[in-house]
Amino acid sequence: MTNYPFSSNPRLVGYQLTESLYGYLQRALDLGAVEGSLGDMKVTPEIATLMQAINAVLAGGKVKVDIESRGNPDIFNELNRRLEAAAKDSNSINKAAGYYVTLVN
Repeated sequence: MTNYPFSSNPRLVGYQLTESLYGYLQRALDLGAVEGSLGDMKVTPEIATLMQAINAVLAGGKVKVDIESRGNPDIFNELNRRLEAAAKDSNSINKAAGYYVTLVN
């Protein structure tokens, strides 16, 4: 088990992302994935619930997620296409490099 230290002094780190994954993340921000004023922003309650579900899976738990409504179908399909492109681009770069360079969604 790896322990990651928590610091009381926040620091910035650089991490390589493909342009397509960055675009997906930026679009999520544009669509309201976070709320609040600068310096006091947090993910929306709905996103926070999904992140807690991810944490439960990573901790070895099980979750159940039901999509009650897909919302705007054009935006839903756009976001899915962006995620698919990001995975394809990330895998292509990692394969060409021969090691893990960028996040694969």
